[in-house]
Amino acid sequence: MKHPIRVLVADDNHVVRLGLEQLLHSISGVELVGAAADGAEAVEMAQACQPDICLLDVRMPVMNGIEAARRLSDEHKVVMLTHSEDSENVTAAIDAGAHGYMIYHEIDVDYLHQSLMSVIGGGMLVSATASTALMARAASAPAAPAVELANQGRSESGDTLGLSRREVEVMDLMAEGLNNRAIAQTFFLSEKTVKNHVNRIFTKLDAATRAEAVSIWLRRAHAADAGTGPSVPMQVWARN
Repeated sequence: MKHPIRVLVADDNHVVRLGLEQLLHSISGVELVGAAADGAEAVEMAQACQPDICLLDVRMPVMNGIEAARRLSDEHKVVMLTHSEDSENVTAAIDAGAHGYMIYHEIDVDYLHQSLMSVIGGGMLVSATASTALMARAASAPAAPAVELANQGRSESGDTLGLSRREVEVMDLMAEGLNNRAIAQTFFLSEKTVKNHVNRIFTKLDAATRAEAVSIWLRRAHAADAGTGPSVPMQVWARN
């Protein structure tokens, strides 16, 4: 990314917000473009300053972070900030288009920088708790909409959810949190080629976002655990 990563922060706790601002100011290649005290203010600010990433506290007055994420995620990448991961909030945030969760007590300069770079590259921040919540949602969610076999190239067993061999490989790495650049380097492909694969995956899985595609793919992994299909490896973002 040639220009600085433009970041908007929203947290109703003044002290916490100042701490985040100081961390962001200390990171090279990152520009803090706004700091809001609630979700409604974050939405208004985002329209004016056009951030690349919005860091939103889950619990805020006027408008909470999840509702703000729902309004912002179509045009901006969103990461939720929280003191503890609640499975219901994880699920709601992912449904709202968030690219993941960051736990306040885990945030330092290096981790924040790495996380921002991953998200701007298309990756997801999926911690152990968040992945458990996604698996639980996948287990209870209805199956992905069926499409014509001729169009999807679905295997007879349905194990690949209609994806080609290469698309399965790309989807596996997406589920591990890799962005398009990292996937391209893994397979010695151009980023444009990987992006084309990702777009086809979205179409075949009827997914609008990377988060939704990963959720559908994890449903396949859950089915494997139940003995109805092969497993899919997943690497979660968790600090040692």
